[in-house]
Amino acid sequence: MISLGEKAKFCLVLSLFIAVLASCSKKNDPVPGNPPNATAASAAKEIINISILKAENANLTGNGYYFKSASKIYITIPLNSNLNNVKVNFTLSSKATIKVDGIMLANNTGNLDLSKTLTAVVTAENGDVATYTILAQIGIKEIDEMIYPFIEKYNIPAASYAIGKNSVEDIIYKNACGFANVDAKERAQPDYEFRLASMTKQHTSIAVMTLVQQGKIGLNDLVFGPTGILKASFPTVGPKSAKVTVKHLLEHTAGYYLGDPMFSSSAGTTLDQKIQTMLGSAQNEPGTSYYYYNMGYGVLGKIIELVSGKEYGAYLKEIYTPAGVAVNLTSSSPTSRRAKEAICYPQGSANAYGNDVQIYKAAGGVSINVDNLFKVLYAVDGGAIKPDILNAATRTLMFTKSPVANYTLGWRTGHSLFEGFYHGGNLIGTATFWIYGPEYSVAILLNSRSTENSFDTDLIVLTNNVMRKAKDLNL
Repeated sequence: MISLGEKAKFCLVLSLFIAVLASCSKKNDPVPGNPPNATAASAAKEIINISILKAENANLTGNGYYFKSASKIYITIPLNSNLNNVKVNFTLSSKATIKVDGIMLANNTGNLDLSKTLTAVVTAENGDVATYTILAQIGIKEIDEMIYPFIEKYNIPAASYAIGKNSVEDIIYKNACGFANVDAKERAQPDYEFRLASMTKQHTSIAVMTLVQQGKIGLNDLVFGPTGILKASFPTVGPKSAKVTVKHLLEHTAGYYLGDPMFSSSAGTTLDQKIQTMLGSAQNEPGTSYYYYNMGYGVLGKIIELVSGKEYGAYLKEIYTPAGVAVNLTSSSPTSRRAKEAICYPQGSANAYGNDVQIYKAAGGVSINVDNLFKVLYAVDGGAIKPDILNAATRTLMFTKSPVANYTLGWRTGHSLFEGFYHGGNLIGTATFWIYGPEYSVAILLNSRSTENSFDTDLIVLTNNVMRKAKDLNL
């Protein structure tokens, strides 16, 4: 028999033994379902590099180039290559995988049809994904690599761009990238029309100069008042407005400077009402000062229609037809656009189609592609290869600088970065720039604009850099 005292001693020893065992246990001891030394799955899902090698692709004339943004991968394959069945090698984060259009790539390598818009999905070890749109094209890497970062930096859906060589009066390189219609994933192509915004002013100037050449109007003809071209619509005006000539309107020296009624909803709903608002505004002595003024080109559009007897857009078609130029006015909405016309995309809450194109058409409403844009340039450049629609005397008048500004009749000049003549365009949903340089000419057309302070300057610098690169490459 065990005494009660011995039982008590046994229980005390057992309790101490259990306590010692408990103190030796650890929180991270293995438990069912938790293997020893487990680590979290990787969330890395980066595309570190893309290689497209001529050595691995018999259908390529050189290695491919890529630019990757947060959501897009732009690829340029060298000229005279074939975009079909191209071997593309992706270098990914460790343990990440990639699918292109839903097909898993073995060893992150696949033969892709780069003529299509593709979707690449990179999946991390932990299941996180990163999605990219792949946009490939045939082109010149040294040119395209300047365009891709610009449009991504400023959130521009599409760009169309071209380089002309003045000695041959023709385009030597053209391309387009991005989406003309974002929702439909419709790729922009070089034959797509873009709204020119204020690059329209050169076309209005050319139209006026054809009427001057025909002897139907003179640059020094008065515009308003009892003897003016528009006397029937505006017979009674102030003494300064009575002195405004066609030339003043063309070079922005008509003297109007307080506001610009063209895009002001409070200035009336018709062109005549907006012109009347202009005539009632503050004005300097005509010919003595420069102030960039859209409404002046609205007036010139009215003059063109009155003197030619044709609607503005119809008259442009008439004078450009001998040069083989196709030109249109921009559509009034995305749903009414023509085939191969890029949609204009606003940034923010603005409306890219909020203004009546029939009112601003002569100041900013022309829509054209780069092929036809350069046909126009080489139809007024005085070169010996392509027939000109302006004679030498008329052309000289058009390119003669104003005595009070670095502006001719519809063209800017005297830029600090480059020689020649140039102009830009900027409307909600549109930004454009072109340079008619001494040796090369360049145009860049965009279907959006940015309100960032650096945007306009960067677009000018980009256009100039493309022109310089064309010379460096001896294109």
